[in-house]
Amino acid sequence: MEPKDRIETVAKTKAGAQQEKAGSGSQAAPGERYTVSQQEVEAIIEGWPSAPKKVVHETIETYGLPNEATPTLLIWHDSGPWNRTIITSDETAHDFPTPHTDYISQTLNYDVPPEKLPELLSFDGSIIVYRTAGQVTASCDNEAANLLTVNLMHDIVTGRKTVDEARQEFGEQTAAWMLNRKAPYTEGVTFSQPPEAETGYLDEPVMKEPTLHQTVEKVKDVLGLSDDRG
Repeated sequence: MEPKDRIETVAKTKAGAQQEKAGSGSQAAPGERYTVSQQEVEAIIEGWPSAPKKVVHETIETYGLPNEATPTLLIWHDSGPWNRTIITSDETAHDFPTPHTDYISQTLNYDVPPEKLPELLSFDGSIIVYRTAGQVTASCDNEAANLLTVNLMHDIVTGRKTVDEARQEFGEQTAAWMLNRKAPYTEGVTFSQPPEAETGYLDEPVMKEPTLHQTVEKVKDVLGLSDDRG
């Protein structure tokens, strides 16, 4: 990318950030405005592995048809307690709490304190924390397991359980769920979620406004792009 293109990109992204902070951005992402037809879904997943294909049908029964699709994934926006649900044909092997593959990822609003990140990494490697957006994503082979993951994550963050206790509980509730016994952590989100506008961490700029302005003007001078003021 040429320097002048980089300057233009910085200017556009800065303007976009200001719109987001002011709450003047689009209220609905473009993907939320569309629905993938059942025929399109079936054509896409025809060659998928049987496990994610089955979960696609189950998710459609629960949340309706997806909003977006590519040859390897389907996306649902605002699906129940989740900001989004993504099912992919690409399976990732995972041995906790028992050998399986991950292919359904579900995201919700949640601020994780930075000091709790090491504990969550030790608890379950299929948790992704997006601190900037204030979101957490759980990935597994079914929605019940993702609910179990985020509920136990909340117990760890709030100090109700240690990592070892949470991992033990994960195994016990998974076994109960498989046997159709009572497993409350698999039935829904057990904690109150804050609105999206109240989560996230914007961080602090290291390039202060005067420095950024001087950098842009310097590049303009070098490239001969300075304003011609006559």
